[in-house]
Order: sequence, then C-alpha cells, then structure tokens
Amino acid sequence: MYSISDIASSRIMLVDDHVLVAEGFRELLKRMLPAGAVIDIFSSVETATAALKTMSYGILITDLIMPGQNVMSFITACRKQYDELIILVVSSSMDSNGIKACFAAGANGYLSKAVSPSEIKLALEYTMAGKKFVSADLAGKLADNIFSAENTVLTSKEREVLALIGAGKRTKEIAETLFVSPITIMTHKRNIMRKLDLHSVSELVRYVFNNNLF
Repeated sequence: MYSISDIASSRIMLVDDHVLVAEGFRELLKRMLPAGAVIDIFSSVETATAALKTMSYGILITDLIMPGQNVMSFITACRKQYDELIILVVSSSMDSNGIKACFAAGANGYLSKAVSPSEIKLALEYTMAGKKFVSADLAGKLADNIFSAENTVLTSKEREVLALIGAGKRTKEIAETLFVSPITIMTHKRNIMRKLDLHSVSELVRYVFNNNLF
C-alpha cells in the first residue's frame, strides 16, 4: 500500500465552483499531505481543462454537480487524455446510478462530502496503489442491493448479519436484534470476510462496485 508521503512531488488539481469550500478543502489537504505537494484550485471545468494542457497533474479531485458544467464529460476526457491521472470525485450526491456513471467514465474513487479526513487519506492511498475506492458511508445505502444479488456466496443468515453491519450496528446490537449470542455474530463476521475476502466496510462497498451488485 502506498502511503500519503508518496504524494510529495504530486501536483493536485481541485475543481469546485464554491470557492470557500475549495479553500477549506485545500487547507485540509495541506495539513494531511507532505510539504512538497502543490494544490491548485479551479472553479470551472473550462479553466481546469486549460490548465491540464499546460501543467502536469498527478491527482484530480472534483465535485460532480456544478451549475453549467458537464463534469461527467470532463472526467471522460481526462481519462482518455491522461492515463496516469488519479481522478477522485467528492460530492454530496449519493445517487447510485450517478456513482456508477463516474466509474464508467474513468474515476478512480468516489467520496461523499461527509467523509472524515482519515478516509480522504485512505482514498488517496488506495487509488495511488491502483485500486478503486468508495467512501464507507455508501455501505448502508447499497446494502439492500448487495444482498438481493443472485450471485452472492453468502447464506441468508450471513446476508442478514452483513446488512446490519452495513447499517453500522455493533456486534452486541446485532446479536440482540437476531436473538443470538455475540460469539455467533463474530463467527458470521469471520465467515463473511473469508468468503468475500474483505477486511472493512470500505472494501465491502468496493466489492459491490466491482461485481455490479447494485
């Protein structure tokens, strides 16, 4: 896994039409990233597109919904022209079809604007390592769709436990809900992680995207 220190020489493009939001995000990134990282802010797709033609960027972080801006086309064009560019979408939109469209267009990661700084850091590390990333707060929204999929390898009880995990329930709470012991729930958890080869809620969400389960 790459670490955040590997971004030291990267130039980051931040695209958001809300200047104050963008400035706040830049300050957050500055505290998180090594001193060598450069973060440039652009308030429109047009200015960002022009900058990409004259400057080399390693990471693009963009909002999805900006009035008068076709961000999806921008993502598609960036992926076609800049193979190595890491593209992260950070948006308040939680629409599953829109999220799928972003990945189809070439995005490497999708985060909601409600995520914590630690998850932004994790997103950068995952995408730098060539992996897809979706913020964990999408898990609850997508859980029902995961468990209705025909190709799941989980038993009905495991799907039920996983749904409660996705909803943010702790082991004791799940045990009380299902009228079983916490030890039983822990066993189900181990089986779920083993069968899906997953180790966190974030990995669960990525499993959903990779297997088209929603």
